[in-house]
Amino acid sequence: AALCNTGHRSRMTSADAPEGCSHYEELGSSVFFCPVQPEHLDRIHSLEATSYPADEAATFEKLKFRIESASNVFLVAMQCRDGESDPAVVGYVCGTCTCSGRLTHDSMATHEPDGTLLCIHSVVVEEGLRRRGLATRMLRAYAAYVQASTPHLRGIRLICKQDLIPLYDKAGFALLGRSDVVHGKDPWFEMAMELAAGDN
Repeated sequence: AALCNTGHRSRMTSADAPEGCSHYEELGSSVFFCPVQPEHLDRIHSLEATSYPADEAATFEKLKFRIESASNVFLVAMQCRDGESDPAVVGYVCGTCTCSGRLTHDSMATHEPDGTLLCIHSVVVEEGLRRRGLATRMLRAYAAYVQASTPHLRGIRLICKQDLIPLYDKAGFALLGRSDVVHGKDPWFEMAMELAAGDN
Protein backbone atom coordinates (compact mmCIF):
# COMPACT_ATOMS: atom_id res chain seq x y z
CA ALA A 1 0.00 0.00 0.00
CA ALA A 2 1.13 3.53 -0.73
CA LEU A 3 2.41 5.44 2.29
CA CYS A 4 1.56 8.87 0.90
CA ASN A 5 -1.89 10.31 0.25
CA THR A 6 -1.80 11.45 -3.39
CA GLY A 7 -4.76 13.81 -2.98
CA HIS A 8 -2.86 16.35 -0.89
CA ARG A 9 0.43 16.82 0.89
CA SER A 10 0.38 14.02 3.42
CA ARG A 11 0.61 14.64 7.15
CA MET A 12 1.66 11.17 8.18
CA THR A 13 1.82 10.22 11.83
CA SER A 14 4.22 7.93 13.65
CA ALA A 15 1.66 5.13 13.29
CA ASP A 16 2.04 5.36 9.49
CA ALA A 17 5.81 4.99 9.54
CA PRO A 18 7.39 1.84 8.14
CA GLU A 19 8.85 -0.49 10.76
CA GLY A 20 12.16 0.78 12.09
CA CYS A 21 11.54 4.42 11.11
CA SER A 22 11.45 7.45 13.38
CA HIS A 23 9.26 10.49 12.76
CA TYR A 24 10.02 14.22 12.40
CA GLU A 25 7.28 16.82 11.94
CA GLU A 26 8.82 20.31 11.68
CA LEU A 27 9.26 20.93 7.95
CA GLY A 28 5.66 21.59 6.94
CA SER A 29 5.16 17.92 6.10
CA SER A 30 6.23 14.69 7.70
CA VAL A 31 9.76 13.37 7.39
CA PHE A 32 10.77 9.86 8.43
CA PHE A 33 14.26 8.58 9.16
CA CYS A 34 14.50 4.99 7.91
CA PRO A 35 17.10 2.29 7.25
CA VAL A 36 18.36 2.40 3.66
CA GLN A 37 16.94 0.02 1.04
CA PRO A 38 18.63 -1.15 -2.21
CA GLU A 39 16.03 0.66 -4.32
CA HIS A 40 17.19 4.00 -2.87
CA LEU A 41 20.56 3.78 -4.63
CA ASP A 42 19.79 5.82 -7.76
CA ARG A 43 18.25 8.67 -5.77
CA ILE A 44 21.10 8.64 -3.25
CA HIS A 45 23.67 8.76 -6.03
CA SER A 46 21.88 11.74 -7.59
CA LEU A 47 21.84 13.61 -4.27
CA GLU A 48 25.51 12.80 -3.66
CA ALA A 49 26.55 14.09 -7.09
CA THR A 50 24.69 17.39 -6.62
CA SER A 51 25.84 17.93 -3.02
CA TYR A 52 29.62 17.47 -3.25
CA PRO A 53 32.33 18.64 -5.68
CA ALA A 54 33.25 16.03 -8.26
CA ASP A 55 36.57 15.28 -6.53
CA GLU A 56 34.79 14.58 -3.21
CA ALA A 57 31.52 12.86 -4.17
CA ALA A 58 31.28 9.10 -3.67
CA THR A 59 30.90 7.08 -6.85
CA PHE A 60 27.87 4.96 -7.68
CA GLU A 61 29.95 1.86 -6.94
CA LYS A 62 31.04 3.13 -3.50
CA LEU A 63 27.48 4.01 -2.53
CA LYS A 64 26.29 0.61 -3.75
CA PHE A 65 28.98 -1.06 -1.64
CA ARG A 66 27.92 0.89 1.46
CA ILE A 67 24.26 0.00 0.97
CA GLU A 68 25.07 -3.68 0.41
CA SER A 69 27.78 -4.07 3.06
CA ALA A 70 27.05 -1.42 5.71
CA SER A 71 23.28 -0.90 5.63
CA ASN A 72 23.19 -1.06 9.44
CA VAL A 73 25.00 2.31 9.51
CA PHE A 74 23.13 3.93 6.58
CA LEU A 75 20.04 6.04 7.37
CA VAL A 76 17.80 7.93 4.93
CA ALA A 77 15.35 10.80 5.43
CA MET A 78 12.11 10.39 3.47
CA GLN A 79 9.28 12.85 2.78
CA CYS A 80 5.93 12.68 1.02
CA ARG A 81 5.50 14.93 -2.00
CA ASP A 82 2.38 16.29 -3.70
CA GLY A 83 0.85 13.74 -6.05
CA GLU A 84 3.31 10.95 -5.20
CA SER A 85 2.22 7.67 -3.65
CA ASP A 86 5.61 6.83 -2.16
CA PRO A 87 7.90 9.02 -0.04
CA ALA A 88 11.05 10.41 -1.64
CA VAL A 89 14.57 10.23 -0.21
CA VAL A 90 15.48 13.81 0.75
CA GLY A 91 18.63 13.15 2.76
CA TYR A 92 20.90 10.51 4.21
CA VAL A 93 23.86 9.75 6.45
CA CYS A 94 26.16 6.84 5.67
CA GLY A 95 29.38 5.41 7.00
CA THR A 96 31.57 2.36 7.43
CA CYS A 97 33.14 0.74 10.48
CA THR A 98 36.82 0.26 11.22
CA CYS A 99 38.92 -1.53 13.82
CA SER A 100 41.39 1.36 13.68
CA GLY A 101 41.31 4.01 16.37
CA ARG A 102 41.64 6.95 13.98
CA LEU A 103 40.48 8.16 10.58
CA THR A 104 42.91 7.55 7.73
CA HIS A 105 42.49 6.90 4.02
CA ASP A 106 42.90 3.18 4.70
CA SER A 107 40.50 3.01 7.64
CA MET A 108 37.82 4.86 5.65
CA ALA A 109 38.28 2.82 2.47
CA THR A 110 36.87 -0.48 3.73
CA HIS A 111 34.13 -1.75 6.03
CA GLU A 112 35.02 -3.96 8.99
CA PRO A 113 31.70 -5.11 10.50
CA ASP A 114 33.31 -5.80 13.88
CA GLY A 115 34.98 -2.39 14.03
CA THR A 116 34.14 -0.22 17.03
CA LEU A 117 34.74 3.11 15.28
CA LEU A 118 32.17 4.38 12.77
CA CYS A 119 33.47 6.67 10.00
CA ILE A 120 30.78 8.93 8.52
CA HIS A 121 31.31 9.49 4.79
CA SER A 122 28.31 11.54 3.67
CA VAL A 123 25.75 13.82 5.32
CA VAL A 124 23.40 15.03 2.60
CA VAL A 125 20.15 17.02 2.57
CA GLU A 126 18.27 17.95 -0.58
CA GLU A 127 19.04 21.55 -1.48
CA GLY A 128 15.51 22.88 -0.96
CA LEU A 129 15.37 21.54 2.61
CA ARG A 130 18.73 22.86 3.83
CA ARG A 131 19.11 25.35 6.69
CA ARG A 132 15.87 24.18 8.28
CA GLY A 133 17.29 21.94 10.98
CA LEU A 134 16.92 18.67 9.10
CA ALA A 135 20.64 17.82 9.03
CA THR A 136 20.94 18.26 12.80
CA ARG A 137 17.88 16.13 13.49
CA MET A 138 19.06 13.53 10.99
CA LEU A 139 22.49 13.28 12.65
CA ARG A 140 20.90 12.85 16.08
CA ALA A 141 18.56 10.19 14.71
CA TYR A 142 21.56 8.54 13.06
CA ALA A 143 23.51 8.37 16.32
CA ALA A 144 20.54 6.72 18.04
CA TYR A 145 20.01 4.37 15.09
CA VAL A 146 23.58 3.08 14.91
CA GLN A 147 23.74 2.54 18.66
CA ALA A 148 20.69 0.28 18.32
CA SER A 149 21.73 -1.45 15.08
CA THR A 150 25.42 -1.82 15.96
CA PRO A 151 25.71 -1.86 19.77
CA HIS A 152 29.43 -2.70 19.83
CA LEU A 153 30.30 0.76 18.46
CA ARG A 154 32.29 2.97 20.82
CA GLY A 155 32.52 6.15 18.78
CA ILE A 156 31.67 8.04 15.60
CA ARG A 157 34.16 10.12 13.63
CA LEU A 158 33.84 12.39 10.61
CA ILE A 159 35.87 14.93 8.70
CA CYS A 160 34.33 18.19 7.54
CA LYS A 161 35.17 21.58 6.07
CA GLN A 162 35.76 24.42 8.51
CA ASP A 163 32.45 26.15 7.75
CA LEU A 164 30.49 23.04 8.79
CA ILE A 165 32.09 22.67 12.22
CA PRO A 166 29.18 24.55 13.93
CA LEU A 167 26.63 22.18 12.37
CA TYR A 168 28.33 19.09 13.73
CA ASP A 169 28.99 20.76 17.07
CA LYS A 170 25.25 21.40 17.39
CA ALA A 171 24.57 17.74 16.59
CA GLY A 172 26.81 16.60 19.45
CA PHE A 173 30.26 16.20 17.86
CA ALA A 174 33.47 17.58 19.39
CA LEU A 175 36.29 19.08 17.33
CA LEU A 176 39.52 17.07 17.53
CA GLY A 177 41.56 19.27 15.19
CA ARG A 178 42.79 19.37 11.64
CA SER A 179 42.73 15.99 9.89
CA ASP A 180 45.69 14.39 8.15
CA VAL A 181 43.31 13.04 5.49
CA VAL A 182 43.61 14.73 2.10
CA HIS A 183 40.47 14.53 -0.03
CA GLY A 184 39.91 17.21 -2.64
CA LYS A 185 41.62 20.59 -2.45
CA ASP A 186 40.43 21.97 0.90
CA PRO A 187 41.64 21.11 4.42
CA TRP A 188 39.47 18.88 6.61
CA PHE A 189 38.79 18.87 10.33
CA GLU A 190 38.09 15.75 12.38
CA MET A 191 35.16 15.64 14.79
CA ALA A 192 34.10 12.93 17.21
CA MET A 193 31.12 11.65 19.16
CA GLU A 194 31.72 9.07 21.87
CA LEU A 195 29.06 6.43 22.38
CA ALA A 196 27.99 4.67 25.55
CA ALA A 197 29.23 1.11 25.81
CA GLY A 198 26.74 -1.44 24.54
CA ASP A 199 25.96 -4.86 25.91
CA ASN A 200 28.58 -6.68 23.81
